[in-house]
Amino acid sequence: MTSLFENLNSPYAAMEDDSGQRVLHVRSFHVLVQAAGYLKHALAAESPCSVLFRGQAKLHNALTPRLYRGVTSQKMKMERDEALQKYIDAVRSQWTALKAVADRIWEPLLQHYGIRTKWLDLVDNIWVALWFACHNAVVTGGHDEYLHFEQRIPGTWSEPVYVLFLRSDAIDRTDQAGLWRGEHTELVDLRIAAPSTFLRPHAQHAVLMRRHKGLDHNNIDYRDFVVGVVKVELESALRWLGGGSLLTAHYDFGYRDLLDWAPQGNEKVGTVHNVGA
Repeated sequence: MTSLFENLNSPYAAMEDDSGQRVLHVRSFHVLVQAAGYLKHALAAESPCSVLFRGQAKLHNALTPRLYRGVTSQKMKMERDEALQKYIDAVRSQWTALKAVADRIWEPLLQHYGIRTKWLDLVDNIWVALWFACHNAVVTGGHDEYLHFEQRIPGTWSEPVYVLFLRSDAIDRTDQAGLWRGEHTELVDLRIAAPSTFLRPHAQHAVLMRRHKGLDHNNIDYRDFVVGVVKVELESALRWLGGGSLLTAHYDFGYRDLLDWAPQGNEKVGTVHNVGA
């Protein structure tokens, strides 16, 4: 992959090959902010778009929504899709708290509380992306129902952290507040689409994207939307972030209702997380 950061010059950053990808190794928080602004400005000059961020502890050879991880055939994809729809139908029949949320928002909202869906978690804040890159999400239980975040410790995990920059063409407003659509992608901002009784999406700057063109199993990898990757040393990233405790947002009223009323999940769609377990 050719990075759009190739033309960004700074004594505090350098292009490197990492895991088969070209990444910008950043050694200053000023350059990190500059890199984010550079891509937003440069790409908007070409055509209207949104540039979003995704923090990761490592680079993977695929960028796949959680529902489709491990899928290798159209049959497997259809089975996952059917399992997810069955779960959403069960939520609809059992739980009244989602009446305040439009039907089209249920799936990305449930994704933010642990259910595996077709949406990819992103943020529009570079510092929130960096926070997620610096913390390991540890899940346990039969359906990964117990979740807590562990801050990575320099010297224990020696690898750096990464922030992926993704381009979405979803700029056309729909009749649903917080939902945009483009030729290839849909984008939902849960801070607009969901009320603040669901606190965690608001605290964590939750923006989600999904592909809505070419929906067979050959298109479940979203790497074609990646336009740049930044690498930061873990020790530097933690120093730049400081505390950052507000991002955890373990408790909110919507989450309490989810724990009380959401149906039991399964091995295909997962289940609602018990955060802090």
